[in-house]
Amino acid sequence: MAVRPLIIGILFIGILVAIILSIGWIDKTQPVHQPDPLAPAAPGTNPTTTAPPPAQ
Repeated sequence: MAVRPLIIGILFIGILVAIILSIGWIDKTQPVHQPDPLAPAAPGTNPTTTAPPPAQ
């Protein structure tokens, strides 16, 4: 009997399923990237205007 290839195959399939489930588990309602509040302003922007507060 080929027990070792069976175990390796089951582990491989399990890892693939875990990766697929973790990709689907990402919450799409949360923003992926938020601007850094400490980053310098881009050239040409007015530094005196303030951004609206984040919605909660």
